[in-house]
Amino acid sequence: MKIIFMGTPQFSCPALQNLLNDKDFEIVAVYTREPQIAGRGQKVQNSPIHNLALQHNLKVFTPKTLRNAEAQKEFADLKADAAVVVAYGLILPQEILDGTKLGCINIHPSLLPRWRGAAPIQRPIMEGDSKTGITIIKMDKGLDSGDMIYKEEIDYRGDETYQEMADKLSTLGAEILLRSLKDLRDQKVTLIKQDEALMTYAKKLEKAECEIDWNRSALEISRKIRGLSGCLEAYFNFNGEKIKIFKAEIIDSESTKNSPGQILNDRMEIQCGKGVIRPLILQRQGKKPMPLKEFLLGFTVPVSQVL
Repeated sequence: MKIIFMGTPQFSCPALQNLLNDKDFEIVAVYTREPQIAGRGQKVQNSPIHNLALQHNLKVFTPKTLRNAEAQKEFADLKADAAVVVAYGLILPQEILDGTKLGCINIHPSLLPRWRGAAPIQRPIMEGDSKTGITIIKMDKGLDSGDMIYKEEIDYRGDETYQEMADKLSTLGAEILLRSLKDLRDQKVTLIKQDEALMTYAKKLEKAECEIDWNRSALEISRKIRGLSGCLEAYFNFNGEKIKIFKAEIIDSESTKNSPGQILNDRMEIQCGKGVIRPLILQRQGKKPMPLKEFLLGFTVPVSQVL
């Protein structure tokens, strides 16, 4: 089965690697975002998928757009059976969606139609969903609205971070993908339309929403910290310095005794609108993330101060 793979970040890599490991599939080309200038040295860097493709001597395309006739012909001329799309980053016009025998197959890290959009891993953590999963869809022109090929649910433990869930869902999606492609090829699958009445939208994360509002409950703040950990990171401001929190624990879920944002003791316990949390891993500006014990060696806790 001839496959065009379209992806960019690390999240996409297990899917490409699984396809490479299975003799039923031949990767005829890899599409990824063009190299970006990044890092302190401002050097040009390939995407993780680009680097993985080069390791396996695969043909790589990095078009700025797929909306022109030249790019569309180049895609169609590959004569692939299907295209696999995993966090690619470019909009696919109808000519690309129709450019292979079986169409474009997407790994989406949520239980569609819940959480279509840009942040389907972060939003369910932040909203307190009890479960998530992977949905394999045949793409159409809508936003994550294509017919479903396969869906698998997993339950949250309740303490997962964004990064932990991204790693878990990336691996799960890569496993389910192979089965879905083979069933689609062998006509063993019935496509299921999404119920539009159940659709929710995982809007793109904005930097402004990463600042912690201490008037919120400890549960809500804990969810925000976990949902942003490994992504943009939740933070609070202290004396003009932005301090990020990567992990925290809820000490009390009911207390309203003190002012929201008040530091209660030298263990860095902080009053929320309802409940108390304690950061466990923090990062000061210009420093690396560190455990609370190490953080407190260079930080004088202003007990009773309100953040």
